[in-house]
Amino acid sequence: MNTIITTATNNAFVAAHIRTITVKTGSALMGMSKALLIEEAKRQMRNGVCHFIYLKKNGEVREAFGTLNKGVLNATLKGTGESPETWGCCYYHDTLKGGARSFRWQNLLAVLS
Repeated sequence: MNTIITTATNNAFVAAHIRTITVKTGSALMGMSKALLIEEAKRQMRNGVCHFIYLKKNGEVREAFGTLNKGVLNATLKGTGESPETWGCCYYHDTLKGGARSFRWQNLLAVLS
């Protein structure tokens, strides 16, 4: 049985997150819930530091404290010319490890702060 979930958003990034996660997980509900988590994490990182948990590519659970502060990011950005958003990833600066990190959208588990 196919489920159709309709949502309205004027944010192209949220729509892209929903679409990508839905395809990768096979669940529209998962696509919408993860997209909302991602946007909350990004909002908190733009305004300071966000505490969140995600699943690493190797299956390990990772607890992180990240920021999207432009001053910090500019110091660690390599500048390949292509946004990690293109690959379905969220790029951030890890405040504990002191370096650039990223996670796959569908692997975000929780936003704690």
